[in-house]
Amino acid sequence: MNLKQLKYFVRTIEAGNITHAAEKLHIAQTALGIQIRNLEDELGVLLLSRHSRGVEPTAAGEILLRHAIDILARVEAASHEVKAAGSASRITVNFGVTPSIMRLVGADLVVEARNEMPEVALSIVEDFSFMLQDRLERDDLHYALTYNTPNEQWFVRKPLLEEDLLFASSPDQAVGTGPISFAEAIQTELALASRQDVVYRLVQDEAARLGLPVNVAYEVQSVRAIKNLVAKGVATSILPRGAMVEELRRGLIVERLVERPRVTRTLFLVRRNQTIAGLNVPKFETLIDRIVERLNLAIGEYSRQI
Repeated sequence: MNLKQLKYFVRTIEAGNITHAAEKLHIAQTALGIQIRNLEDELGVLLLSRHSRGVEPTAAGEILLRHAIDILARVEAASHEVKAAGSASRITVNFGVTPSIMRLVGADLVVEARNEMPEVALSIVEDFSFMLQDRLERDDLHYALTYNTPNEQWFVRKPLLEEDLLFASSPDQAVGTGPISFAEAIQTELALASRQDVVYRLVQDEAARLGLPVNVAYEVQSVRAIKNLVAKGVATSILPRGAMVEELRRGLIVERLVERPRVTRTLFLVRRNQTIAGLNVPKFETLIDRIVERLNLAIGEYSRQI
């Protein structure tokens, strides 16, 4: 087992299709297939379930996926730390982003920060908004892009964009293509993330305001697991578009705008009150503003810059 195989394995699951993964990795489909099979042969288990729509991890594959993501992240972190140690003048900025933001513009953020501010060593931390806010409070992060950040005295917040949440279902479950009322959406068998998650709280708060019950059939910690439940027709969900762009593109999930009322979340650029020594804050935050413009374009009609 080597790092290349783990990288290929993770990218294949993210793409949900060996052909698409090979295109993103810029290698031949045959070569990618051989690497995956070699990994399966070495471990003596099937890692991928192959079907007409593509591939998905088996139970053993889910276990390897968790470890592979952690290993690759640690290798990347080690690389950043070693490079930063070799250049004492570089300024380390620990920057938190949510999974949907990382999926849509994470690569742009890393590349442009490196090109435009070579004096900055940007260390990316990917997690849910409530976890990033906790890390900010504990001073583990300098900056974060988080949703619905509370107005706490130790934070400096800047609102960036507002995003509508969408009702997600499998194509077989879809009834109509237009908007769906909030009341109708929350009566379906929903799969939502943990009770601390922004989307969960928004849905529950809005339902409480209207005096309506929410049918949470599955409370799942993993967004990937939620999307798998939805794609298989086991559950529906309320999600941001950024969390399911690949599944929408492949036709595994269909989206409908939730309205009457709309459920929206607000993205903030958040930092601790104290500044980072030597960092050109205006230049850095202007760079972030440009990345958020691209995020707005990527989300499309369901997003509005503030």
